[in-house]
Amino acid sequence: MARNFSRRHKMTPMAEINVTPLLDLCFCLLIIFMIATPVLEQTTRIELPVASSAAGAPASTEQQYRYVALDRHGAYFLDDDAVSADRLRAAFAEIAALPAESQPIVRIRADGQLAYQKVIDVFDMAKKQGLSKVAIDTEVDQAAGAAR
Repeated sequence: MARNFSRRHKMTPMAEINVTPLLDLCFCLLIIFMIATPVLEQTTRIELPVASSAAGAPASTEQQYRYVALDRHGAYFLDDDAVSADRLRAAFAEIAALPAESQPIVRIRADGQLAYQKVIDVFDMAKKQGLSKVAIDTEVDQAAGAAR
């Protein structure tokens, strides 16, 4: 409890609550949420298809990746930026122009409800541009992996 030192009886406690720490906490939380909210909204919502086991090696921290996402409606996203099919072809051409050892792996993340033909169209775009490092991402079924 705080004391008012201008009083005649210096040892009497004050009956007021100090709200400054509470306000500091509220403003700190407000700033955290203001920063975190746009970050959460920038990702593309995709429900990956489920595979019974993980195929291939896990993602390496040394290897560079470019992510192509296809949402439920068939819209293209390149590294979380919405792009057209022509812009995606141009990006594939830019990647193919790099030396083979420095080319990033193109990882395709397609929604599980999307028509299979749209995924094949993206593979076809990459193949026509000369890309050979293309992978598809899936979710691993934890129940099937635990049953083994």
